[in-house]
Amino acid sequence: MKTLLSTPIITKVALISATAVLGGFTLIPTTASALSLDGSAKVTTPEVKVDTNTNVNVTTNSTSTNSATEKAKLQNIITKGDQEIARRLASLSKLTSKINAATKLTGADKATLTAEVNATISGLNTLKAKLDAETTVAAARADVQSIYTEYRVYALVAPKVGLIKVADDQQVAEQKLQALIQKFQTRLNAAKSKGKNVDALETVLSDMTQKVNASASISSTIQAKVIGLQPTDYNNDHAVLNGTSAQLKTAHTDNVAAYQDAKQIVAGLKGLQSK
Repeated sequence: MKTLLSTPIITKVALISATAVLGGFTLIPTTASALSLDGSAKVTTPEVKVDTNTNVNVTTNSTSTNSATEKAKLQNIITKGDQEIARRLASLSKLTSKINAATKLTGADKATLTAEVNATISGLNTLKAKLDAETTVAAARADVQSIYTEYRVYALVAPKVGLIKVADDQQVAEQKLQALIQKFQTRLNAAKSKGKNVDALETVLSDMTQKVNASASISSTIQAKVIGLQPTDYNNDHAVLNGTSAQLKTAHTDNVAAYQDAKQIVAGLKGLQSK
């Protein structure tokens, strides 16, 4: 009995401590709570809770970052798109002034070009409002792309106005030269009937006629080809305007040559009068 009383009683706390020492590590309870090493208080196991909160925070931060990046990207696309629209609207305003100031455009061509420029301005303004209201990058990108594909301000509309203006200007000159040809022919016929030698002048007149006819053919062909072109025509064929400017330059050269012929004929007719 004495031996039993003298044997130390191993408490639960001592057992935990001894086991920890023998095992070389501190035991971590698997239950929600347990005695502390000194038996004075309870401890709460935090592992699962801490890990869960950490994961949630990482996901939230990642989502916030992605959202902020997308918003910045969206705003950048909208800003760039608005700048491109504004640049085109300014160019279209200048085209309107150019059309209004053109005195040799036919009434029909002036009306057609004015209507097209006005429709393009209206369309771009509507597109700007749509772009500014977009909430996704994909939709904003599609709107910006349509600035080019649906309107073609620089690829078609502006060149079209310039080409039609030049073609109409030259047709006015060609009509005046053709009227001169008729007058020259009448004068040469009259001089020939009086026994005058007009062979040299008739050769010059023939050259003048050939030059004016060639020029008129080019000018009228370009005018008819270009006036009805739409952005879809350019989208289907980027080369639709290729060569038109060069052809009009050729027509202009022919008109200049015809004018020089006219001056030579006038001088020749004056010489016939003095004989």
